[in-house]
Amino acid sequence: MNKVPVVAIVGRPNVGKSSLLNALANKRVSIVQDMPGVTRDRVTYHLQIPSGPPSRPDLRWIELMDTGGYGFIDPDGLTEHIRHQIEIAISRADLVLFLVDSQSGLTGGDLEMANLLRAKGINTVMLANKADSEQQEANAADFARLGLGTPLAISALRDRNLELIFKEIGKRIDLKKAPKEMPEPEMLMAIVGKRNAGKSTLVNSIAKLYEGEGDRVIVSEVPGTTRDSVDVRFEKESKTIVVIDTAGVRKKRHMVTDDIQFYSFHRAQRSIRRAGVVLLLLDATADVSEPDKKLAEYVHDQYKPVILVVNKWDLAREELRKQAADAGEDVDDRAMMEKYREYLGHELRHVDYAPIAFITAKDGRNVQVVVDLAQHLFAQAGLRVGTGRLNAAVKQVFEEKFPSTPQGRRAKVYYATQADVHPPHIVLFVNNPDYLDVVYQRFMLNRFRELLPYGEVPIKLTLRGKAAAEGQAARREKAGRGEEAEFGTLPGGELIGESDAAPNKKKTFRTAKPSKRSVQAKSLRPGAKPVRAPKMKANLRGGAASDRTTRKSAGVSKRTKRQRHK
Repeated sequence: MNKVPVVAIVGRPNVGKSSLLNALANKRVSIVQDMPGVTRDRVTYHLQIPSGPPSRPDLRWIELMDTGGYGFIDPDGLTEHIRHQIEIAISRADLVLFLVDSQSGLTGGDLEMANLLRAKGINTVMLANKADSEQQEANAADFARLGLGTPLAISALRDRNLELIFKEIGKRIDLKKAPKEMPEPEMLMAIVGKRNAGKSTLVNSIAKLYEGEGDRVIVSEVPGTTRDSVDVRFEKESKTIVVIDTAGVRKKRHMVTDDIQFYSFHRAQRSIRRAGVVLLLLDATADVSEPDKKLAEYVHDQYKPVILVVNKWDLAREELRKQAADAGEDVDDRAMMEKYREYLGHELRHVDYAPIAFITAKDGRNVQVVVDLAQHLFAQAGLRVGTGRLNAAVKQVFEEKFPSTPQGRRAKVYYATQADVHPPHIVLFVNNPDYLDVVYQRFMLNRFRELLPYGEVPIKLTLRGKAAAEGQAARREKAGRGEEAEFGTLPGGELIGESDAAPNKKKTFRTAKPSKRSVQAKSLRPGAKPVRAPKMKANLRGGAASDRTTRKSAGVSKRTKRQRHK
């Protein structure tokens, strides 16, 4: 595949770089806030732009790259880190979009940025942003003094003259060499966790392992360094994988007063929904906290395969060894890992099925094992199970433990099927979904993981009532599948397996006869002929009488009462 051209957006703080990236992508990629220094890392987005005339557009792929504000003095001491990321973006860019503010006018920061671009001989297009009116467009001519040509007057907020940017990119870059197609990533891995757990360090370790780039995102001891969700693409065995670095999650009360924390949290949630596998990063040197539990619960609710990645295990191991030595005990590594597994199983009950990996992201230890395990879980969540095997598993579960109801009603399962993958979605057609309560459904899911090839991934279970089963039966009969079938293959009949049934007895069952209510319902459908309900015969022995007899007897009784009253 041809190399994807890189177009970097640079400029001093708060000139609208993130707004321009979002406007060109027509999507909220970067966090936009009316304050300087929000963006820190390199945020990228792949975009298709036309390379030919409007009559015959030839769409080609480019990579847009948002950067932090050049010259911004970060209060958290990340100024040099941000500057380093900007310089990497400039050195790798085929074209730089130098953004200035037409409303604020020329500043010393603009001059410093222009001097850097001229000194390096970078292919540059200057854009005067915030030109919301014709008068402000005229002010853009003042930036020609920077020696980078006359700027294009645009407005990212109001989508003004954005098409001129695409035309200028086509003039400055040979898009004929850009790829027409981009391979879809085989898997997306989202790395989530609380602040300062080592997520960015793990991303850099993965990028260094497969791409040779060890400083893809900013790593610092300052909590909350990452704010945007950053996609990093890499190739593994000729397969494209995207790892998503996310912002650290804090307790909910901190997000109420901090807009940046609020937007970062919601982008982390969006990354979980996008991902095929989630890496929940845990700090081995700290206890499992409320954000860890909330993230585990959210991942479970989204039915995402998850790996509990225990980072900083080297530090935790040394501390545990020291404690054991002080107590006069001899503890090996396996015993410590097993003890920590029991601890996580107790604290993170929502994801007790998830595999656990112990790593040291700073040294790259066991990082490749985590990526291999993520691919294994992704493949496991994409498996399909045959209907026969699935129904056999349901039968075994019911034979082991039969559901009970307070009213003593008996649950019936007509048949089971797998509706989808990623996640595996199992649908049971039952007589009444209320007869299988939440506790029994949890028992079924745990047994399904043992009986089916889904031992380490979440399973989605759906219960559908008798009406849905009868509808499935009618459709199968219409397809010519016959009235009888083997055990567990035809809906509309008796229970898949009853607790008192002989285990070796072969069962066949027939579809249920339509009830009187269903006959009346069919008569109400548009275009259907009216169906008369059968008349009731009078019971001369004192039983139920017909409607006419009932009305006559009621009339006689009324007259008798009036005569008595008179």
